[in-house]
Amino acid sequence: MQKRIFIKDLIVNKEFIVAGWVQELRDLSNIKFILLRDMTGVVQCTIKKDSSAWEKFADLTLESVIKINGKTKEANVKSEEVSVKNLELEVSDLDILNKAENLPIQIIKKDKSIQTDLSKRLDHRYLDIRRKEIKAIFKIQNTIINSFREFFYSQNFIEIQPPGIIATSTEGGTNLFKAKYFDKNVYLAQSPQLYKQMAAISLERVYSTSPVWRAEKHNTIRHLNEARQMDIEVAFADEFEVMKYLEDSVVFIIKKVLDKNKEELKILNLNLKIPQSKYLSYKDAVEILNKNGYKMKYGDDFDPLAEKKFDEIYKDTILFIHDWPQSLKPFYIWPKEGKEKLSGGFDALYGGIEISSGGKRIHIPELLTEEIKKRDLNPKDFSWYIDAFRTGAPPHSGWSIGLERFTMTLLKLDNIREACLFPRDRDRLTP
Repeated sequence: MQKRIFIKDLIVNKEFIVAGWVQELRDLSNIKFILLRDMTGVVQCTIKKDSSAWEKFADLTLESVIKINGKTKEANVKSEEVSVKNLELEVSDLDILNKAENLPIQIIKKDKSIQTDLSKRLDHRYLDIRRKEIKAIFKIQNTIINSFREFFYSQNFIEIQPPGIIATSTEGGTNLFKAKYFDKNVYLAQSPQLYKQMAAISLERVYSTSPVWRAEKHNTIRHLNEARQMDIEVAFADEFEVMKYLEDSVVFIIKKVLDKNKEELKILNLNLKIPQSKYLSYKDAVEILNKNGYKMKYGDDFDPLAEKKFDEIYKDTILFIHDWPQSLKPFYIWPKEGKEKLSGGFDALYGGIEISSGGKRIHIPELLTEEIKKRDLNPKDFSWYIDAFRTGAPPHSGWSIGLERFTMTLLKLDNIREACLFPRDRDRLTP
């Protein structure tokens, strides 16, 4: 039995079987045309009156899944809609594998002025991702996450798989999803933070890609209630060493996207540049904002408008802001000595949005207990975590990048939901 071939692998003057989705239909008096699409491209298929497919054409609808037998030949017309521009497929027979009916949204838009609401598109995401622009986003996201893995694997890091079910809050607070686990109350993990630390104090260099859940009742263009994180944790390293890992890995990822996703970047009309890096203390960052017309006080966190202002000042730059006030960072971030009560925490901004936060961690049990108490948390709830550092724990540091948020800022998307295959927010649980 002849095997199906991908459209990108077609060559002239050969018989092939191809399969995919009907992208367009044109019915002329003496010839009929089908634009057929699979994951690799689009090919024009022609049906003449002597073909057994002639009568079957009448049953075809847009987005129906079909299989075609035919022979390739040089194309008479070089259509811009066709990715295999030098040939067409002359159809000898076709089979309708699954007929599409009542499409709720358009896949191919002839009129660019007609826009489908994002909410409606997400209601029918399984169709929306057939659009070439949406495919391009997730092909690039595929490069992002695989390049992250490739970079840290090449640096002798060990990939770990942290749990998604936890017994207590990772970062304090109440914004967790509670669940029942047999006869116990548990939570969906806010972060792999505590577990990657416990791995790093034995394995030294670890990385992970994992889902996280946060129960904040926000409804913004940059937040999801379920997201994916790319994390690292490094023993015998301070915050500046892991900031360098972040800088180098982001540059590596963007270079990979530029190399592997030329067609997708063209579809999205993007001209990516390799970013520069800039390091600022929190204090200097606040002063720079104030000098550039954005007023904020020392001790405040940076809001979205402040992050956009930094992007105006430092275009095409990964901005590392370090030496934050300890009060603005989680309990596990190392407190520095001195009157200013600074921390070993940092944030990284890129494209007008925070893409990462991290820092040096506390590895001294007594100090960790003290910081937990300062946040009005109960050290007994974290005893298993604190006790891990009584067994010979080295200093260590790390960070995380949100996959969807990084995709959003890299591709200049208007809403983080565009960068998530099936978004989960406070209003959406399906599809």
